[in-house]
Amino acid sequence: MELTDSDIKALLNEGMLSADFDEHKEAIEFYDKALKIKETSDVYLNKGISLVELEKYDDALDCYENAIKLDPNDWLTWYNKGVVLANLDKIDDAIQCYDKSIELEPDNPDPWHNKAELLNELGKEEEANRCFDKVDELEKE
Repeated sequence: MELTDSDIKALLNEGMLSADFDEHKEAIEFYDKALKIKETSDVYLNKGISLVELEKYDDALDCYENAIKLDPNDWLTWYNKGVVLANLDKIDDAIQCYDKSIELEPDNPDPWHNKAELLNELGKEEEANRCFDKVDELEKE
């Protein structure tokens, strides 16, 4: 019996449900089963999110990089990769990921906010304040 895209979707949904209940190890098992059928950016993205929750940042980074190879235009994957890089103190790389996320989804305040926080850490207050202003503007819309 050959497994299909609907099987991948079912496994992805099971994984996401497990993750919603903070059962990230179980979620990863579902994601791994789905990836054995076919590699998709959605599965890698969600596996990365669960790995972050388990503080397995290097593994999460690998997942996000695989997801980006499959779908380089997903703002959420770039955003999540930025979060991981920030956790690994790779601030410049994280900012580049937030910039890419902003390029793909300019009306989402989350990457603007995270970028602003990192710029503040780097002492780039003027640039950070411009980003915070953009967050305020987007949140009013």
